[in-house]
Amino acid sequence: MTFFMHRLAEVLGAEEPTEAPQPTLRPAAAVARNEGTDRQIALRSFAEQLVSEANAVITDPTSHLALVDEVGGDELAFTITCRNHAARVSTHFAGGQTIGQVISDDLPQGEPQELAGPEALPDLLIRLVVVAGLHNEQRIHLS
Repeated sequence: MTFFMHRLAEVLGAEEPTEAPQPTLRPAAAVARNEGTDRQIALRSFAEQLVSEANAVITDPTSHLALVDEVGGDELAFTITCRNHAARVSTHFAGGQTIGQVISDDLPQGEPQELAGPEALPDLLIRLVVVAGLHNEQRIHLS
């Protein structure tokens, strides 16, 4: 199992509710088109890996995470859902620049924010799992 899978298994198997981690965010800022596109692709690719790993650890198939892509117009985006909780990660294209953003009812609201990088995704997914109230009744052996 990966480090992320171990971490998620510990959260899901905890006897006491776990505090939802806060993913590292930064103010959304315009960057060059190629840089923003590269960031979005890196986030999307890593998100797919983490969703797959999470679903291998979550024992209830009806509580599995889902990853949905949105392509069209002037934006690339994907949404990760866990039960009725969701986080949408997008990159908006305008002229020669892009602006990234993460939106979730489970994150602080205010000025537009984006994930600080792919390293913020594990906390985002674990946050979704915690706020959705997932809990594995059976313990997963961490070996």
